[in-house]
Amino acid sequence: MTPSRTVAACNLVTDLLQRLLEAGTTTNLIVCGTRSEFLVQLSAAISTQRADAEPPVPNDLLTKTIGLLAKSSRIRLTFCPSLEILRAYLAILPRDIEAQDSGPLPLLAILDLVALHVPTSEFAAQGLSRTFASAVEAAARAGMDLVLFECTNAVNPSSAEWGPLLWDTEVPLLDGSVRIRGEEGNWGGRGIGVKKVAQRWFTFEQAMES
Repeated sequence: MTPSRTVAACNLVTDLLQRLLEAGTTTNLIVCGTRSEFLVQLSAAISTQRADAEPPVPNDLLTKTIGLLAKSSRIRLTFCPSLEILRAYLAILPRDIEAQDSGPLPLLAILDLVALHVPTSEFAAQGLSRTFASAVEAAARAGMDLVLFECTNAVNPSSAEWGPLLWDTEVPLLDGSVRIRGEEGNWGGRGIGVKKVAQRWFTFEQAMES
């Protein structure tokens, strides 16, 4: 079975976790951040959903969600708070020993890979390509499907440095390029859309297509 490489639509981190828990597939979820940052996002996302829900969401939803993750034998969490750590982890990712010759392939899911690049000099086509290629190579070596998610910052939903809109951002071609913020949030000068860079390796879900 040929592994798939997908960019998936997902709003909040709670939506992502619900999707993974319901899928029932053996999953290695790489969170591009620290454990504490992940828990802050999870808590804020649950608070947002609780405020919008009819009927109200139970107050113990956060505890239940963390408990489900902790007890799940199918979801493995890994935290990679920097590009260096992410790439090093991908370089040594072993083949999933539970992979079967038939049935669905195990899943390598990466949360906020693009956002991890934003504050660095590698938020450019060159740096993104390097990381995309590393992820694809690691998933192929491990015999896993690969899916990327960029979730909205639940603490600051208007943040331009998180979320699905990053796919529409224009970036320089080379790492370390001088970048000037344009009126619409894109970088001035010669550049390329993040989505176009990713499309060399990934298929975007229909909900992500404009």
